This record gives sequence, structure tokens and C-alpha cells, in this order.
Amino acid sequence: MTIYKRSKHQVRGKRRSHTAIQVVLGATFFFVVPFTHFSALGQIGPIRDFLPSELGRFDIRPPELSNFLDSDTTGVERGDVRLDGRYLFTIAARVNAPTSVSVEQRVATVESRLQRILDSDFDPDTLEVTVEEVSSETADAQTITQPVIYATYDSIEEPLEILTITYLDATVNGTDAASSLAQVFSTLIEEALIRAQAERQPAFLRRQGLVAGGVILTLGVGSLIITAFQRRLQTERRNLDSQFRADTVRLSSTTESADAVMTALLQQQMAIRQRLSVNDIQRRLAQVSQLIIWSGGLFFALGLFPYTRLLQPIIITLIRYPIRILGVVLGTYLTVRFSAVLVDRFFWVLQNSTSFSTDAPQRLVLRFSTFSRVVKASSAVILVGIGFITALAVIGIEVGPLLAGAGIVGVAISFASQSLVKDIINGFFILLEDQYGVGDVIVVDEVAGLVENLNLRITQLRNEEGRLITIPNSAITIVQNLSKEWSRVDLMINVGHSANIDDALELINRVAKEMSRDRLWKELILESPSLLGVEKLDHTGATVRLWIKTRPLKQWDVAREYRRRLKIAFDEAGIPIGIPQQSLMFTSSLDLKGELKNAIASNGYSEPKDLKRAEQQPDSFKP
Repeated sequence: MTIYKRSKHQVRGKRRSHTAIQVVLGATFFFVVPFTHFSALGQIGPIRDFLPSELGRFDIRPPELSNFLDSDTTGVERGDVRLDGRYLFTIAARVNAPTSVSVEQRVATVESRLQRILDSDFDPDTLEVTVEEVSSETADAQTITQPVIYATYDSIEEPLEILTITYLDATVNGTDAASSLAQVFSTLIEEALIRAQAERQPAFLRRQGLVAGGVILTLGVGSLIITAFQRRLQTERRNLDSQFRADTVRLSSTTESADAVMTALLQQQMAIRQRLSVNDIQRRLAQVSQLIIWSGGLFFALGLFPYTRLLQPIIITLIRYPIRILGVVLGTYLTVRFSAVLVDRFFWVLQNSTSFSTDAPQRLVLRFSTFSRVVKASSAVILVGIGFITALAVIGIEVGPLLAGAGIVGVAISFASQSLVKDIINGFFILLEDQYGVGDVIVVDEVAGLVENLNLRITQLRNEEGRLITIPNSAITIVQNLSKEWSRVDLMINVGHSANIDDALELINRVAKEMSRDRLWKELILESPSLLGVEKLDHTGATVRLWIKTRPLKQWDVAREYRRRLKIAFDEAGIPIGIPQQSLMFTSSLDLKGELKNAIASNGYSEPKDLKRAEQQPDSFKP
């Protein structure tokens, strides 16, 4: 039987949805990927080749990135020197050294001097950055020579000292030659100053303004495409619900066998559940695409202008940990959703496999549906736990000691929560032995209802009043399954004493046989009804017992219809239904008077007045 068949409009809509996804992902790739990429540590890597070749290249990375670089030095703190938010180079200083300047002070000094040169509106043709070897004495009267970087330009008369290269600077940059490093730094400084001066020119600012306008326009178009896609997904979700209800009505009114109807309904639920999971994944991806497009585009727009580019490292520093946690949360959510879809697909293929053919397809669907729910719930718990540990790791928390401590705590909790362990073990054997599943009607102690949810810990029933009953699996010792494989109607029919019992038996059996041959009911009745005969005789009449074997969950429908037909047949045949009866036996008044006299005489009453009073009040004289 076809469970879910897509129409042409649905197929076209799905193709349009895929096209929208491709457009969105292409726009995201085009605008975001060329400008940013993430390293293994989650740091923002270099952004290159953005400006024309004559203006050079630039880097953006958080200030703390240099602290993660591999180095043989210990007790050394690193700092990044920037100009207009662009990374230039890294310098270093001893940590907590009483005679040295901290790295923060060195970085601030260098950046302030570079900014001073820019604020002077120098002529780029007159700028010259040179390196000189300067000798100085240390605290222990030793003379050392260090390269110093100077800058000269048209607005000053004497060279401006920018930076003194130390041995630590050379070490953290992977070289032992401080002079060579100073030459590299001087070249970087000169190019960066010329580039920064060029970026402040009106022509460049106008061009960057056009680029920023194009970026914002593209962001708006991409956002509209994603919004339309989201609306389509919401419409699809509503259509899935309405399609399920329509298919339920259609399948319920079909002339096929009841087993096929029930099996199709269960398969339809699984198919709709799969589509809903995919729909949820698509909607979340669309929301993430909106976030990526706008955040990435605006971040890029900030880097277009020298006055706003300095906000980029600040933003990266502020959102570094939140973006990691958000990435882990999103990855965990998508993994859970994808695993749910894969589990549903796996059991779907397993169910339709020829190697699992059975005479009770409805029972097979029920069992696979139950296993699917349990596996999805268990995998979700495991994946969420892994995601939590990953989130702790990406923000810099050592998870090794935490896991060791969690193991000890887990042992303690296991002793304290033995009932939980019993629930899980008992739930596992309930599933393994197929005692019952989702969709069965069971009786547990004095509680009965339809199984709505089943996992390793609890079983949830919905009774006839609509109440949801939750039972821990460890509390289930004896369970009655009223719908596994087949059910039975057990009827006790009372026939009055005045009726001919043979005629009543023949009529009861004939009505049952006719119902089992009826076109509307023969698919629900598995075997020919079995008339067991007279079960007992009492004051209500003769009690006749009848068994009718039915399909699962259909015993109540069959019993109600049979009682209706039997009442009509009894009325037409004039056979009374048994009712409680009681017989009263009376004797004559003369005999009663003689018995009273004998009782009075035997008790020593012989006076006439006693006899007269006894006749008037016989209850006062007891023999």
C-alpha cells in the first residue's frame, strides 16, 4: 500500500526549496568564506587579498591568538601590534619581571606612535622607516646592542622612535636574528602606514561606500530568499498535519482489511514523523543562514573603512566563546535531528525488508515504532552529553579531570538511584521480549489504557477518561496485553428460566455465525465463533458463554455490535433475558395459630390473657 505519495506540486515545491537552499548557501559562501576562515582552535584566521595589490594585504585575529602559538619560551607574554585594526606583528615581554615593561605597555606605545604619524597627515613620498643599532647598558653594567626602528617624514625634524626589537621578540617570531626581524618589521610598518594613509583618501572611501552598499543590498536579497523559504517550510509543516488527517479518514473508510488499514496508519505516522524531522532541520538551517549572512556581511562591511575596522578585533574577542558555544549547540541539535531521521529510515527499511516478513505486519510496525522511539531518545541523551563535554572543552575547561570526577559521582549516584537502574533494566527486557509496545492496550495492576509512550524508564498510558498515567518500568511486574496479535470477545449471556434453552442456544450461535459472514465485520473476526454452552444456572436463569476471536483492539467493536443484534433477535423470538427471581412460601392462618399455642404452652404460659396477648402480638412470644 502506498503510504505517502507526493503530488506534482509538492515535487515542484521541493525542487524550488532546494534551489533556494543552493542560492542561500552560494551567497553565504561567496560573501563569508573568502573573508573569514576558522582554524582548528576556533580562532579567526587571516583575511587576505581584500585590497588592491598596491595597498598590500591585512590580517585580523584576536589579541589572544599569539598566546596559543607554539614556542619554546616560558614565562613570556605575547602581544599583537595593530594599525586600524589590522594585525602587523607580534612582540613579547617577560611576565611579572620587575625591571621590564609589560607587553601591554609596549603594544600601547607602538600603536600610539603609529597613530601619531597617521594623524600628522604626512606625505607618503617623504615617509622613511629605518633600523639603527643602538647600544645600551644593562643593570649589571653590561653593554648590549639592539636594533631600533625609526620613522622620518615631512612633519618632523628628528626621527621618531617606534620600537626596539628585543631577543624575546625574535624568539617568539621564530628567529635568533633580531636585526633581520627589525628589517622585516620596518618594511611592514612602512607599508601599513602608506596603506592607512591611502585608505583615508576621499576616492577610496567613496569606492568602499559603494562596496558596502552592494554588500547590504545583497544581504537584503539573500534574507528575502531565506524568508520565503522559511514560509514555505511552515506551509509544508501545516500541510503535513492536514495530509495525515486526510489520509487517516481515507484509510479508515477503505474496504481493505482492518489489518492493512491499521498497518497503513502506523506507517503513515512514521512517514509524517520523518518529514517533520527533516522540516525542523531545514527551518533551523534557514535561521542559521540568516544569522551567518547578516553577521558575516556586517562584519565584512566594518572592515571596509579604516575608522570602523578596529571594531573587528574587539567583536571577535567578545564573541569568541559565545560563538563556540553556539556552534556546539547548533551542531548537537542538528546531529540529534539527523540521527532521529536516520533511525526512522533504518527501521523503515528494516520493516519493508523481505527477511522480516511476518503474518502480523501490524505487530511488526508497532514493535519497530516503539524501538525507533527508544533508540532516538537514548541517542539524543548520549549526543547531548557529548555536546556538553565538547562545549566545556572548546571554552578551555579541562574535561579529563571532570570526566574522572563524573565517573566517581556516577558511581555514587548509581547507588543512590537504584530505582532508576531497575527502571532501565526492566524497560530493556520489556522491549526485548516484546511484552507490549506503543499502540497496545494493556492492564497493569488496577490501571488500564493505551500505551502512548514507552522508553527505558517509564511507560505512559492514556485511559478511557483521557488521563495520562505514567508508570515507572520497575513497578511493572504483571502486565496484561489486550491487543497483542489477536483479541477475544468473551460474552456471558443470561437467558430467563421460562425460555427453551435449546432454542436460545441455537439463536445465539446463529446470530454469531451471521455476523462473522457479514461483509463489514468478517475482516475483524478471525475465526468462526465458538459457543461453549451453558456456563452456570442460578436465580437469574441460564448463563451461556460465547467466544469470538477478533483482530487486535477490535474486540470491543465486535462485542457492541453482537449485543445489539442479539437483543433484536431475542425480541423477535420472544426469548426473555434472565433477571433475578425470588420465591415466597406461605401457610394457612389456622396452622399458624396452633403453632403459637404450642409454643406458648411449652414456655409455661397458660393464662387466657397470655394466650390472647400472644395471638395479638405473636412476635413477643418466641418458642
